[in-house]
Amino acid sequence: MATRIATAQINRNAIERMQTANTNLAKTTFQVTSGLVAERFEDIASQAGQLLNLQDLRNINSQFIQNMDTVDSRLAATENALQGMNELIVEAANLWTLGRNENTAEVRANLAPKAEGLADTFYSLFKTKYDGRYIFSGAAGDRPPITTVATPTTAPGTIPAPNTYYNGDSQKMIVMTSIGVTEEYGITGDNDAFANLKAGLEALWFGLENNSESDIDSAIDLLNQAQTEVSNLIGEVGGQQSSFDLLTARHTNTNLFLTEQVDEIEKVDIAEAMSRFTQEQTTLEASLAVVNRVNQLSLLDFL
Repeated sequence: MATRIATAQINRNAIERMQTANTNLAKTTFQVTSGLVAERFEDIASQAGQLLNLQDLRNINSQFIQNMDTVDSRLAATENALQGMNELIVEAANLWTLGRNENTAEVRANLAPKAEGLADTFYSLFKTKYDGRYIFSGAAGDRPPITTVATPTTAPGTIPAPNTYYNGDSQKMIVMTSIGVTEEYGITGDNDAFANLKAGLEALWFGLENNSESDIDSAIDLLNQAQTEVSNLIGEVGGQQSSFDLLTARHTNTNLFLTEQVDEIEKVDIAEAMSRFTQEQTTLEASLAVVNRVNQLSLLDFL
C-alpha cells in the first residue's frame, strides 16, 4: 500500500514538474521567436508603467522629428526657388547690358520678349508650392503670394519698390519643435527682395519694349539691390536649415536613448533565452520519462 502511495506521489510530482516546464518552455519559445520578454503587459506588471511612459515619450519625440523633416523639405524648396531667382538676376543683367549697348528702338524691342520670359519665370518661382501650399505666402499658404500676371511696367520712383501686390501673410510658418516650444521659419513674400526683383524685371521689359533708357537704367538699380537681398535670404534659409538640423539631431539622439531604455524592459537576451529554452526542454523530457516509467509499473513489480 505504501509503495502505491509513493508511486502516485512520484507521478504527481513528475506531472507538476512537466506542466511547469511546459509553461516555461512556451514562454521561452515566445521570447526566442519574438525577441520580447513578455507577450502581455501583465507579465511585466512591475515595469509596464515605465515601459508605456518611455514609449509615449518616444512617440512624441518621433513626431517632432517628423515635423522638422517637413520643415527641412519646405526650406529646401524655398532655397531652390531663391537660387532660381538669383539666376534670373544674372540673366537680366546680361540682357540689360545688351539693351543698354543697343541704341535703336527696333533692336531693343526684339530683346523685350526675353525680358518678358524672365518676368514670367519670376512669377512662377514666386508661386512655388510645397505639399500643396505656397511657400512664400507665410501662414496663409493656401493662397498665392501674387494674383496678377507679369506686365511691362515703368520703374517705380523709389527703392525699395512697393509690395502692394502681395497677397499672402506677414506671419511666417510655425512648427512645434518640442513640448511647449515653437519656432518660426521660412520667408514671406512681402520682403523687399521680391518687390525689387519684380519691379526690376518688369521695368527692364518696359524699357526695352518702349525704348526707354531711364527705365532700363532704373531696372538695373532695382536688380542690383534685389541680388544682394536675395543672396541674404538664401543665407537666412541656410541658417534656418542648420538650426533645425541641430534640433533633429538632438531629438534623434534622445530617441536612441529612449529606445535603449525600452529595449532593456521589453527585449530579451536571445542567448540567455536559448540557454533557458534548452534547460526547460531537458526538464520537460526528464519529467516525461519519469511519468512514463511510473505508468509502466504494475502490481507484479511489487510482489
